[in-house]
Amino acid sequence: MPKSVNTIIERFNEKNIRLTPQRICVYQFLLENRIHPTVDTVYTHLKKSNPSLSKTTIYNTIDALSSAGLIRTIIANEGEARLDAYTDFHGHFFCEKCGLVTDFCLDGCSFPDQIDGFEMKTIEVRATGTCPNCR
Repeated sequence: MPKSVNTIIERFNEKNIRLTPQRICVYQFLLENRIHPTVDTVYTHLKKSNPSLSKTTIYNTIDALSSAGLIRTIIANEGEARLDAYTDFHGHFFCEKCGLVTDFCLDGCSFPDQIDGFEMKTIEVRATGTCPNCR
């Protein structure tokens, strides 16, 4: 078994996520493809090698992984939901022309845990503009 699958199994066990081949392949795809795919992109890609895979299974897997904190959903341009398996603190750049979503580092940035008594769950940093390919 490749090391990446062993790591996935360890993460699933830590989060008490039931191990299924479908869940493993969805999570592995998200980890290996930092393209911030949509559910449709994940489904289309994985369906080729897993003909019995259903879109419902993809949605259920995304819900389980999200609830466990292993992935997050980010809202791209026009309200499109995109998936991110990297939950460390980073920002996202959204190209207004081609729709590319890419990560950028926020090392050295600090944000408060509270603002005027409000407890924050998440902080999202978003930049928009034009990527190098569209300029």
